[in-house]
Amino acid sequence: MSILLSHQGEFAWGIAFTLGLVALGWIGAMILGTLLAIMRVSPIRTVRMAASAYIVVFRNVPIPVQMVLFVFGLPLLGIVFPLFPSAAIVLVIYHAAFVCETLRSGLNAVAAGELEAIRSLGFGPVGTMRHLVLPQAFAAVVQPMGNVLILLVKNSSVAAIIGVAEITFIADKVAIEEVQAFAVLGGAAIAYVAICLVLKRFAAFLERRVAFSK
Repeated sequence: MSILLSHQGEFAWGIAFTLGLVALGWIGAMILGTLLAIMRVSPIRTVRMAASAYIVVFRNVPIPVQMVLFVFGLPLLGIVFPLFPSAAIVLVIYHAAFVCETLRSGLNAVAAGELEAIRSLGFGPVGTMRHLVLPQAFAAVVQPMGNVLILLVKNSSVAAIIGVAEITFIADKVAIEEVQAFAVLGGAAIAYVAICLVLKRFAAFLERRVAFSK
């Protein structure tokens, strides 16, 4: 415990970096994943195939591989991003595939009768998606989306391999300096557990609110 306290400033920055990565990664993944989910249910075959190809590629390539390819591969093409934005972008790209598949199950759960009813009121495809389909889909997948968010928290540790000073990177650095791997990495594990538990409780709260509103 004394080792953790003596490096509390560094760990505080590591937690802040982790939370920043999670926030940026989640916002981006929700936006991109929602667009992909809409593409997946599009009546246009080419659009559906493009979204499906994205899911197959980015969902099945391990995120460490994507992180390394993004950071060290793109500079070969003359494209360079700072490390923190690079990590955030990879988190978005990877988890958008999971958001898409989770949300798609909610989109498919919308009753055909409701779709016919809103179309009879004069709503077009955009209005139907905005006012009926997406709200119901998101309400139906609150808990699964919470699981994707927790996955993102754990995968944010991959940013350590490119030198982003998040929790895992700081813990590795301090463990080497202090030669106390068990205590330091145990503290990092507790930090991840605490963050995930808070997010799990928040997802459960949202699910209860959605169920009550129904």
